[in-house]
Amino acid sequence: MADILLRDVDAGMVERIKEVARERDWPIHDVLLFALKRGLGIIEPEPPKVPGDIARLAGSFEDAESRAFNEALSALKGLDNDQAY
Repeated sequence: MADILLRDVDAGMVERIKEVARERDWPIHDVLLFALKRGLGIIEPEPPKVPGDIARLAGSFEDAESRAFNEALSALKGLDNDQAY
């Protein structure tokens, strides 16, 4: 494996590298390798995390499950209020 020396890195970038290292509890070396690999397309970027995205928390239906759920809802819509309980 080769060693690479990177010079003239601005202070903002250095601080962000340190931030990521603290957030992930990774050594700076690992953060830099990860960033390079991701930037060069060697590994896929992580999907964005959307706060409050209920689908991410609860999962989602497969096609067959979705059809069955919609059929069940349709059947319930045909009931009178007295029959629903």
